[in-house]
Amino acid sequence: MNNRETQVRSQREVVATGVAVAGTHEPFVEGVDFVAPGGAVTVVPCDPGVPQVALALAVGGRVALAAGAVSVGGSTDRTDLQVRTRLVDVSDVTAPEDTLALRAVIAEELALAERPSSRADVDHFLADRDLTDLRQRRWESLPSGLRTRLLIELGSWHPRVRVLVLAGPDRHGGSVAEWFEAARAAADSGLTVIVLCSPATASALASHIPSGASA
Repeated sequence: MNNRETQVRSQREVVATGVAVAGTHEPFVEGVDFVAPGGAVTVVPCDPGVPQVALALAVGGRVALAAGAVSVGGSTDRTDLQVRTRLVDVSDVTAPEDTLALRAVIAEELALAERPSSRADVDHFLADRDLTDLRQRRWESLPSGLRTRLLIELGSWHPRVRVLVLAGPDRHGGSVAEWFEAARAAADSGLTVIVLCSPATASALASHIPSGASA
């Protein structure tokens, strides 16, 4: 790795130290520490449901922290976090509505990525991936691995995004390897990819990459 590549990766490194997000009666998450280097996938074990949502919002600078800090490229400014991170498939936040057709989900994601999103653009996107026959299928009826792969790919297209935070891909079932390979492909393009998943899934992935966190 040359000096420029090293510098770029360091600018995309995410560091979480003692992160806590307050809940109504007790913290949603507490004492979360991890380092997520640029150009790699970092798996962070976190209980499913509200804790994963809260941690995703914290990493992305979308909520104030009760304790600790999150930085990207050394900056803890929440605006920097918001601009540089894309929250992928976060339940009740960025996850597509189950009842939408595939075509509608792709149009929405293209628009969010500041790409042309007309009917023709969507049809072209789907045709390139041999998905034309599925264009009217409800999002919830599609294979879970396909849904996650598409959201990771489209999330990586955001022009200012340097970090992808994927929340709870294992909640959909299906093959862990399928969405993990999609996450690794995004990381290979130079992005920092943080995957929040259940402790059991994180343990299962430990043979592929080192777990990057404790929660």
